[in-house]
Amino acid sequence: MPRLMGCTHSVVDPASRFRFLQYVPLFEEAGWDVSHRPNVPSRYCKFTGPFRWMRSIQRKTAVTLRRLSRLRDIRDAARYDVIFLNRDLLAGQLWWEQQLFRRNSRVVFDFDDAIYLGDQRHRHIEWICRNAAWVTAGNETLAAFARQFNDRVTILPTVVDVSRYVCHSHDVVDRPVRVGWIGSELSIQETLFPHLDMLTRLQQRLNFDFVMISGPGPVVPDRGLRWKFIPWSPDVEVNLAKHIDIGLMPLVDNEFQRGKCGLKLLQYMAAAVPAVATPIGVNGQMIRQGQTGLLASSEQEWSRSLETLVADAELRRRLGQAGRAFCETHYSLRNWFPALMDICTTINKEGSASELSQASSRNSD
Repeated sequence: MPRLMGCTHSVVDPASRFRFLQYVPLFEEAGWDVSHRPNVPSRYCKFTGPFRWMRSIQRKTAVTLRRLSRLRDIRDAARYDVIFLNRDLLAGQLWWEQQLFRRNSRVVFDFDDAIYLGDQRHRHIEWICRNAAWVTAGNETLAAFARQFNDRVTILPTVVDVSRYVCHSHDVVDRPVRVGWIGSELSIQETLFPHLDMLTRLQQRLNFDFVMISGPGPVVPDRGLRWKFIPWSPDVEVNLAKHIDIGLMPLVDNEFQRGKCGLKLLQYMAAAVPAVATPIGVNGQMIRQGQTGLLASSEQEWSRSLETLVADAELRRRLGQAGRAFCETHYSLRNWFPALMDICTTINKEGSASELSQASSRNSD
């Protein structure tokens, strides 16, 4: 039975869940023994306490525990046939990857954001790409970076298990239409906050409710936007159609956001919720204008798109259903699992062949 070890940041962050954890049952069905090794404790844990010194002790203790946990993972790596490394091992410190690769070089390096931006990060991610047995990148922008250093690069888009998402019915109801956004606290700040003034003006004119689904409650600048917060949970995520009627994915045109993999759009589509998005990066590939959703760059285009969808429940239904069908065909978990499975199987076979060759050479000596 081949053995796979997956190293991720946590058990809750989107990259860990969508780039590795959702594949685990499929690997196990295929006869693999899988071990998930997240950072312990999670990098995303919050430190509380009435005094700053208490929080400082908590942070230092967490760092020490993570290092000890990663040392254990590195020690264990030699017992596995393939290592799946999502992003990095420990807070951007290359030493940890260097130790991992010394123990086991059969590493699939996976990343779904432009995590190579900045001189130090560039050197770090370049080194991992050069030394990995294979690189899986979430889109063409990220793959182009990896191809500078490794010939074995495969685009593995972020995908969803469409069957888990409840479909929106888009029945006409006597309430304002709910326009919504789902994502992390960091994503709120980087992608949503720059558009708050525009959304406020559009809300005043179109009278929609605005819903944010995220982890901890966001601290939103007071720009006049009326909004409702819904705490994220796995149940809320797959039932997001109960909370929003139209999904948004606004972006800012910069190098980091051009590398995003469109998870929000996939979640809206899987829930048959029509989406409006900025045509940056993969958004323009996922949304076929007027068929699977709407694209908007300027405030005028955002206004026209939202006005049309707010006023027309049948259009919301049609775009939502088309988006779900598109997601099932092009971005479903089961459709893309064979690609990852083939990569891991190839690396495993190469490792086995190399070990047999070395054993034969030792015997002949």
